[in-house]
Amino acid sequence: MKNICLTLAIVFSLFISIPSLSVDSYAAKSATSATETVAKQAVKVDINDADVKLLSTIPGIGPKTAEAIVAYRKANGSFASIDDLVKVKGIGEKKLAKMKPFLKS
Repeated sequence: MKNICLTLAIVFSLFISIPSLSVDSYAAKSATSATETVAKQAVKVDINDADVKLLSTIPGIGPKTAEAIVAYRKANGSFASIDDLVKVKGIGEKKLAKMKPFLKS
């Protein structure tokens, strides 16, 4: 009986000493690494040729922003550089920085 109690005490102490990783921090780490992996491996999208559907696949670009990019391009012609996207309503410097690794002009 003494051996069983000692064994149980050792087993329980092993379970207690294992550090836990919260679901939120795990999800955040996974999302960050997935985005970095996509940025390194993905073919960049040409902002002067892409349609709304393709632009919507870029991190930071939702359907409304994609529509605004296409509408701006139709009204003003091709973008000379990716930095010109700040001229589109709803795109600021922060949003541009998030999208930039996935785009080309």
